[in-house]
Amino acid sequence: MTQPQREALFDLLALSIYADAHISLAEEDLLQQTFVKKGWKSDYPKNLFIEESFARAREAAESDETVFDYLNESAAAFTTKASQKEVCEIVEKILESDGMTAEENEFFNLLTQSLPRAK
Repeated sequence: MTQPQREALFDLLALSIYADAHISLAEEDLLQQTFVKKGWKSDYPKNLFIEESFARAREAAESDETVFDYLNESAAAFTTKASQKEVCEIVEKILESDGMTAEENEFFNLLTQSLPRAK
């Protein structure tokens, strides 16, 4: 995964947390594991990026239109079938970790629309 893809993935994960306006301990643990597993190869500090990513996600979560736009922007970093499938699997695993709510299911459906090659 390239650094721009890592950043886009982290943005998608941050936004996914706001799908049901609730972050569980299971979701938080999986997020941390994903951040560690995917690494960070940038001079820009990872902690600062994560803080900014959550701020962008909070702002985007204010309306359905901005959520959809943000999803599409972030998803654009994933152009191959393999990368799109990986993103869907990661996000789905986190959303399902504490039981997927109707809001999270809707978010996931929007994500898969943004990643059409993942199917």
